[in-house]
Amino acid sequence: MAEVMISLLGGRPVPNMSAILHLKPDCLYVVVSKDSLENYERLVSALPDHLKPSQPYSVKPYNLSETIQCCEEIADQHQNDQITVVSASEPKTMGFGAYDVVKRLREKGRHIDMCYLSREGLVWVFRDADNFEPVKIKIGLSDYFASYGWIIKQKPEPDIRFQKLVSLLVQNLPVSHRLLRTLRSDDKGKGKRTNKSCLNNDEFAILQKIEELQIVSNLRRTGNETIWTINSDEDAKFLLTGDWLEFLVYQIAFQLKNDQGVPLFDECGWGVEDTSGKGEIDFAGIFSGQMIVASCKTEDGIKRTWFEELHSKVEQLGRGMCSAMLVSSVSKSSRTNTDLENYEKWARERQTVLVMAEDLPRLPDILKKIVTGDKNAEPIHIPCYARI
Repeated sequence: MAEVMISLLGGRPVPNMSAILHLKPDCLYVVVSKDSLENYERLVSALPDHLKPSQPYSVKPYNLSETIQCCEEIADQHQNDQITVVSASEPKTMGFGAYDVVKRLREKGRHIDMCYLSREGLVWVFRDADNFEPVKIKIGLSDYFASYGWIIKQKPEPDIRFQKLVSLLVQNLPVSHRLLRTLRSDDKGKGKRTNKSCLNNDEFAILQKIEELQIVSNLRRTGNETIWTINSDEDAKFLLTGDWLEFLVYQIAFQLKNDQGVPLFDECGWGVEDTSGKGEIDFAGIFSGQMIVASCKTEDGIKRTWFEELHSKVEQLGRGMCSAMLVSSVSKSSRTNTDLENYEKWARERQTVLVMAEDLPRLPDILKKIVTGDKNAEPIHIPCYARI
């Protein structure tokens, strides 16, 4: 017996999309009001390929008989299947029409049910309210990615040394940004190795604190040179890659709560990678079936291709359901006005929120702004791009 869904669409497609990803039907039909065909196109663009309907069933939104006729026509094609009608974003008249069809077919013994989305979750219309609580729609990262053909693995929680390193680096930007750039360029070999760098006093002081964390050792100065030993490839990865910035975004997002004290994200992950090579995402957070994905960069500059690569992943993972954020440890004060204008232009073209070093202390507010979609929320200079 196939699982068939009839989704009623009239407004923003997010409720429809959330129900579809939650219920995972074998076959999907969309009954859409004729004044919302643009929203239907947005929904189809965001859906995984295996769930895309072949065509819309368009009806006049306030003509009861048209909705009834469409629902009956679809139900007649699936005499022996389980049919679920989902009331999501449509005008009430469409909902009444669908309800009438479901009620009559249930009386005839057909396998058909109806639910609607409330703030509390998915409510089943024909089930005893005393025995069935609303089902909260909570789509996990693995399920969401799997809908789009990604089978993912995530980086585990790092050890305490790495967590302390992250705090040290972010508290000392932009000096730590310059330090890491130098250490990366001077690093030679693999395994345990000794390197030489030219550091100023501020950079050397931070490297001393990194030595206290036992990530480097044998730190000393000889003339204008600083000599330092990195103890292993694992420690080199801790120190010399952008993992620290990825974990910072994850750590902040994981701890965030909304005004009701509930975690802002249903689930967060960092270093999210498709096991078959489709790609890797530095940070992903999901809320009510929608996602924020972030690319985190610690290089000394920002490239246009980074926005393009991130946008490509967003398009793969539900166009209009994903919000994109590019996070860089580069300081605005170290860039020219022309650089900054280019960065803003590239971000705007790809509808990506750009977060630079000066913005990192406001990252909790930025994440909340993206989740709520409130253009007037602080920080005002951070743009907010509409989702479906």
